[in-house]
Amino acid sequence: MVLWLALCMLAALGALLAMMHGSTAAMANGQEDRVEVLEGVALTDVQKAILAEQGWDARVGEGLGVWVSVHEQRFRLIQNARVVWQAPCSTAAKGIGSKLGSFQTPLGWHSVAEKIGGGKPIGQVYRDKRATSEVWKPGDAVKEDLILTRVLTLKGEEPGRNRDGDVDSFARGIYIHGTNDEARIGQVASHGCVRLTNADVIEAFDRIPQGTLVLISE
Repeated sequence: MVLWLALCMLAALGALLAMMHGSTAAMANGQEDRVEVLEGVALTDVQKAILAEQGWDARVGEGLGVWVSVHEQRFRLIQNARVVWQAPCSTAAKGIGSKLGSFQTPLGWHSVAEKIGGGKPIGQVYRDKRATSEVWKPGDAVKEDLILTRVLTLKGEEPGRNRDGDVDSFARGIYIHGTNDEARIGQVASHGCVRLTNADVIEAFDRIPQGTLVLISE
């Protein structure tokens, strides 16, 4: 009887140790996975050269910044020389430029001035940066270029290029926002803003703090 009890206790102890080992391994693997996600994908040499030319290290360093490539129609979050998140985007159909009334996408350094729409439903319609009673749904026939879901307003950081006078990005109403024209994401189509799909703009909104620097390059 005593021997049987001893064997049972040894078996229980072995099972407990195995469980603890499994939990530790799972935690370690989970930590490795999280580190992998945070590390992202290393920038290529060409990408590093583009960002270096734009003074990325001096302005952003190893912190979080947004890079919008007009040439690639690509929206990237960069941290510590790695792409931690990216998505296709859409910039202006009329090309690049900063003039008021040009309907072009301005180049250069900006920052996120305002974040509007947290917690609103996907497809929420905004007018003059205010949520309306309208919620757009896929399949809704609307000819208007709608500003949907989330809005991140951009403020120019380079006087004479995208700030002040008739080249002021904030006064022009240059935003990062969702769109009802998701079919053309990945190609030039906007009226000057940076469009993302409605799902992607929620992800971007959640990841990008107010004040984050945004580089828009050719």
